[in-house]
Amino acid sequence: MKMIKKIIFILFLVVAFTYSFIIISPKLFKNFYPFGIKTAIVLTGSMEPTLKINDFVIIKKPKNIKVNDIISYDDNGEKEVLHRVVKIDGETITTKGDANNTEDMPINVKQVTGVYIGRIKYLGNIIAFITRPIVFSVIIAIIMVIIIVPTKK
Repeated sequence: MKMIKKIIFILFLVVAFTYSFIIISPKLFKNFYPFGIKTAIVLTGSMEPTLKINDFVIIKKPKNIKVNDIISYDDNGEKEVLHRVVKIDGETITTKGDANNTEDMPINVKQVTGVYIGRIKYLGNIIAFITRPIVFSVIIAIIMVIIIVPTKK
């Protein structure tokens, strides 16, 4: 039984680390890239069919941005946008969502927060469910009860 408790405790640590890496760090630190990457969840259909709502995307630090890259950028502090580069003119970048008919307003290269490198389809649905305060609290409570409750010998 002690071995099971140790495994559950390790699982608890993995869940806590994953939660902080995936959910908390992108919200607290906009330009924080643990392990050289950060994550996001697609909230709109502007990049369909390439990226769908609730896809979990992986983004790396921006380095060499080129036309046709999918980038994330800070839209004047309001939100972070994930769109495709259609034009680069010096320090100015023009983007467009794949599903949109018109280009976005040009941005400065300094607004770019990352370059898309991959996705996990629909993982955002699972993360959204698990990170609901009540669901996350229940998961933590169950794990803590299993760890703390003494077992009969």
